[in-house]
Amino acid sequence: MNNKYNRKKLFLIEKKFYYLFILFFIFLVIFIYSYNNINNFEKFLILKIEQFSINFNYNLKEFEITGLDNIEKKEIVKIIRPYLNKSIFLISLRDISNIITQNNWVKNVNLKLDYKNKIFIEIIEFKPIGIYYFNNKKYYFNSEGKIIDYANENKSINSKFVIFSGQSSNMYAAKLLKILNNYNQSLNNEILQANFINKRRWDIYMKNDLHIKLSENNLEKSIDNYFKLINNLSYDDLLEIKVIDLRNFDKAIIEYK
Repeated sequence: MNNKYNRKKLFLIEKKFYYLFILFFIFLVIFIYSYNNINNFEKFLILKIEQFSINFNYNLKEFEITGLDNIEKKEIVKIIRPYLNKSIFLISLRDISNIITQNNWVKNVNLKLDYKNKIFIEIIEFKPIGIYYFNNKKYYFNSEGKIIDYANENKSINSKFVIFSGQSSNMYAAKLLKILNNYNQSLNNEILQANFINKRRWDIYMKNDLHIKLSENNLEKSIDNYFKLINNLSYDDLLEIKVIDLRNFDKAIIEYK
């Protein structure tokens, strides 16, 4: 009795498996057929769009790039060139944007088509505030201390920026520059290097070989004392000074050349 029951049960399982296999096969055939039809339809649609674009001049012919300060135009042109003469209806602005934003200088990019034959590219760059010297290499960084890119020794813009050295100096540079600008906006052009000592205080090296030691306790007060001091000195007097030590608020220690 048990053997007969088991054979019957096995037969039902095999029958069920058989039906499932047939059902799976039917679904597979339908999927393959649909997939091929979709691909064929997609190819047909793309072909018609391309023909329409050619006939009515909707192929990309021109581009306009704005916002470049540190990025060379040829780098963006290289990205756009493969899309020239293609239908504007088949161009993915997202793909172009993703490629452009791979450049370290790019903070944001805005793309717009005129829905005829031209693309407008507006690039917003990170704005460097200084050059960070670390491990014998130089890097541009922004107001948040973020490293942007290597500082090319051949770039003329390098002379516009103060070189910051010392651990984490790039993170505290914005505060120092802001205080200096509050007193004299042209002073940054006279500074050659700012060295962050033990993540506590600053030593400033001017282009006229003057070395200024600032206090760690009150940076703004220390800078204020510096301007009070030099306002009482003549230009010739300043040329004779090698070091001005302002770490003590009560007095300034001057070392002559």
